[in-house]
Amino acid sequence: MLAEGYDPDAARTELAGWNSAHGERDAALRQLTDAVRIMTGAAAFRTRAQAMLDVPPVALPGGEGERLLRALRGDAVLAPLALSSLAHRELLCPEDMADAEDLLVLAESLFQLVELAGGSGGAEEALRAQGSEVREAVAAALDSAHPDRAGLEELRRLAARAPGVRPSFVTVASAGVPRAGRGRAQAAPLTG
Repeated sequence: MLAEGYDPDAARTELAGWNSAHGERDAALRQLTDAVRIMTGAAAFRTRAQAMLDVPPVALPGGEGERLLRALRGDAVLAPLALSSLAHRELLCPEDMADAEDLLVLAESLFQLVELAGGSGGAEEALRAQGSEVREAVAAALDSAHPDRAGLEELRRLAARAPGVRPSFVTVASAGVPRAGRGRAQAAPLTG
């Protein structure tokens, strides 16, 4: 609820109360990240998990939320969400991400687009609505090391069924796209 129903000041107050009710701050933050980790396992809750990870940067004092997200860059499960949050808040530039991180952000953006579109028919339409660039985006996302392998397989199936979206399976690296251009194109949010 913090992610959806509170302004930043109220979120800070609520999170401080939650932290004190759940013991020391580190233990409380571990519980928060564990809850987000559980949400990522349920494909239908990726956007809610993202919203939960968007709370610490606004609710924790002294840059502690940003430090938490930066620490999660190395987390095998939460890295795509942490990177997406850092990029969305402009706390991490695409040029500062490794190629593998660019691909994680891209795949996560596509997963969230598909989730928000609801159902395979809506998801196919949402992918088609992205225009001609979506083919390369899907191919690059499928080439990522995103931990949600089932989500990648579903994305592959959706792309195969959506006319004009079928990925060419040319990887970004082999397409000869310059590094700086690749990061900007991949980290850009997709609309539905």
